[in-house]
Amino acid sequence: MTARRWRVAAAVAVVVALVVGVAVFLVLRSVPDYRTAFLVDTSAPPPGGAFGPIADAVGSAAQNAADDDALSLRRFGGTCGNRHNTARLVGSGRGNGQKVGRAAHALTASGRSTLESGILAAIGDFSGRYPFRGHRLNRIVVVTSHGTDACTSDQAAVQKRIRAKAAKSGVDLDFRFVGYQVPAGEQEQMTRTAAASGAPRPHFATTRTDLVATLKKFTVPESPDAAPVSVPATAPLPDGRHTGYIRRIDATSGVITVDPFEQFTGPAAQQAAREDGTSWDSADAYRRNKDMKTVQLHVAPGAVIMLNQLVGNVIVPGNVRTPVRVPLTRLESLYAGGRDRIAQSTGYAITMSGGQVTRLDQIFHS
Repeated sequence: MTARRWRVAAAVAVVVALVVGVAVFLVLRSVPDYRTAFLVDTSAPPPGGAFGPIADAVGSAAQNAADDDALSLRRFGGTCGNRHNTARLVGSGRGNGQKVGRAAHALTASGRSTLESGILAAIGDFSGRYPFRGHRLNRIVVVTSHGTDACTSDQAAVQKRIRAKAAKSGVDLDFRFVGYQVPAGEQEQMTRTAAASGAPRPHFATTRTDLVATLKKFTVPESPDAAPVSVPATAPLPDGRHTGYIRRIDATSGVITVDPFEQFTGPAAQQAAREDGTSWDSADAYRRNKDMKTVQLHVAPGAVIMLNQLVGNVIVPGNVRTPVRVPLTRLESLYAGGRDRIAQSTGYAITMSGGQVTRLDQIFHS
């Protein structure tokens, strides 16, 4: 081969290498870190229920997502056995927030719950190589007002088919189930369906606010658990230190329901008691809680939670004054377990920062 031919061949090789390199770069750039599919129940809601909050919450969550994240929308609900009882409305793609939001707001509810068809089809949407799967996480968020498939009485068979489809998909799918005003009699079956897909326990929302917060938390997270919630400009409690009782904890959505009170100590406790027409001879603090109204607060990821009496006898025997740091899930379990009555009367110092709870300290009660 002559020198000229060598030079031509080398030039061609360089060009080919550049083209291949650019193609590989573009492909890698096209693969999203996170891919989230919304699967929305558009069947007629249970008596007394409403579909509007579901459409609004899904639309809000989609529009809140980052532009680089891939989003899609699928619905289910209609006539049993009809191939149109589930349909993909928006295919997966980056920058789809506005598109998914508009499609969600345009949805209307009718027909029966075809939960199985929807879930199986949603799993199938991830079966191909394109649209690209998420590099870090592939999540299906099921939003429904029903806990069962209305087309069969054998819910165990439905769960078995979902489990088999998920196992054969070849994709590590991360399911999240969110129920909105799901009838109490259907919640256990929904929990079993979630387990069949490998998901944690569903979150059952009863209010529009709770539903919106939960979906935002599960939309294209920055960790396998959840993403930071977009906190409203005006939080229920201003930044700073507050005191209150915790009435309810939802560790899944990171929301606590708090009954704020004013706490007074020393001479101020005596004065406050007199103002309230109550005698107060105790050396303990006096708590003023006139209206007993509650507020819902978002707990920041990594918030510091320090307990003493609630866990002290168990974790630090004989020294209940020693504060112990626990996760929100542990605090939730104490409210749901045998210490529930004690927990309900326990006061906390609540630190708010940036509209979220960043610290909870159990107030020692002598």
